[in-house]
Amino acid sequence: MTETIDQSSLIKDIMTYPVLSVTLNQTVSYVLRLAKEKNVTGFPVVDVDQNVIGVVSTLDLITGVAVGKLHLKLGELPLVIKVEKEVVKLSPDTPVKDALLYLIKKRVGRIIITNDDNKLCGIVSRKDLINYFIDINGLG
Repeated sequence: MTETIDQSSLIKDIMTYPVLSVTLNQTVSYVLRLAKEKNVTGFPVVDVDQNVIGVVSTLDLITGVAVGKLHLKLGELPLVIKVEKEVVKLSPDTPVKDALLYLIKKRVGRIIITNDDNKLCGIVSRKDLINYFIDINGLG
């Protein structure tokens, strides 16, 4: 790669929005179908006020399926949902460089973008960062 990350690039410039999110009352089977239909690998989990309370990945859900829990609601799978674990959340005004460092350090597939009130604004995935690097290096 010949280019480095533009120091002025912010997450809001590369994040995906609007964001597909799920709630704890949705079933595992519904969320898996949604992931397949929308070709995504994870979702922010929000409450009724759109506050981010966690994140769930298709890998988490496949784990639930493997133990015969496909029919359950997300809220009934507390060990599968990463609600109690650290959810990587950043502000829309965070530099892209910091988002990349978080993805590497935390070994996560996505970063949830929230405003100061913890409301969902966007998401930055590995795919978003790949597209960013393709763009800045003229590989598209």
